[in-house]
Amino acid sequence: MRAGLIATAGALAACASPTEGPAPAANSTAKLSDVFATPDWAKFSGTTAKPLAPRTVTQNDLIGADGACAGAPSEQASAMAPTDGTAPDGQALPAVTGGIALAMTECEVVQRAGIPTQFEIGADGGERVTTITYQQGQWPGLYRFRGGRLVSIERVAPPEPPKTRKPAPRPARG
Repeated sequence: MRAGLIATAGALAACASPTEGPAPAANSTAKLSDVFATPDWAKFSGTTAKPLAPRTVTQNDLIGADGACAGAPSEQASAMAPTDGTAPDGQALPAVTGGIALAMTECEVVQRAGIPTQFEIGADGGERVTTITYQQGQWPGLYRFRGGRLVSIERVAPPEPPKTRKPAPRPARG
């Protein structure tokens, strides 16, 4: 076995040794940085001239005076409940699941988080300003909207658990 390894090593050494001087490089103009360059077949060929813009906000994307979406008030009001894992009063959990991100519309947030604990709808310089508060559920927080789009999310303090009263000590019998 040792003789076979020595013969193989000798054959490889003979192949690697130059007989006519140094072997010419395959591409003498190649730079080291070209090795790491992205090949043409892997480059994006689409146009990036037009940036992606969100669609315009319509009345169906805004919450109404009852805190529910205007699209289907009777169905959504019964389908929206806080997503804390329970369905109080026999209501179904929200139909849309997933996270909440900036630039979502008011209704996209309400469809994910349920009917808000509190909400305020106002105007600032002719632009609609809405603040929605969730005290509990899967995404508690203070959500601020301008023009129907989510612009900030703030943390809220969770509600304090109800205090339990300790029973009065019994008088000692003597």
